[in-house]
Amino acid sequence: MKNSLLLVSFITIFSFACHHSRKPEKEEAVVDTPVYAPAMDTVPSVVEDSTVTVSADTIVIDTVKLIGKWLQPVTGKDNEWQGMELKKNRKAIAINMYSLVYEKWELQHDTLLLWNHAEGVKSSDSTRTIDTVIIRDLTDTSLVLFPVNAAEGYLEKYRKETGGEKVKSRK
Repeated sequence: MKNSLLLVSFITIFSFACHHSRKPEKEEAVVDTPVYAPAMDTVPSVVEDSTVTVSADTIVIDTVKLIGKWLQPVTGKDNEWQGMELKKNRKAIAINMYSLVYEKWELQHDTLLLWNHAEGVKSSDSTRTIDTVIIRDLTDTSLVLFPVNAAEGYLEKYRKETGGEKVKSRK
């Protein structure tokens, strides 16, 4: 029993030393336990019998690509667009959403935070709120967001307004 315990300890120390001697491609956390509850933004993968490697399920966001006007079609209204403008100074403006006033924005890893409040609406819940959305995809011309309080699979798709002209395609 003591010999097997010593052997397991030696293998664990040896694998730990080897693991830290290489430079990891991604940021990783190693947990030596078979019972593990991953955080919401992590994807566990079993490496050995009792070792779980956890890597963040996030994408790297280029903040510069977020700057600009992001529009989506208004449901049920042809040729009408709504969205937001994200400015360099972290100010945000709601576009064609008359009761919603964006104040500022912040990026934390792959999560976009939008501070806002309702204006001109009689409601007991018209206080300031922070919309929290996860950026699923970002290119020079498109932005796909998942609101954290939305149903699984729901996505909001935006197109970037370029050259002073509104996006014409609704696809």
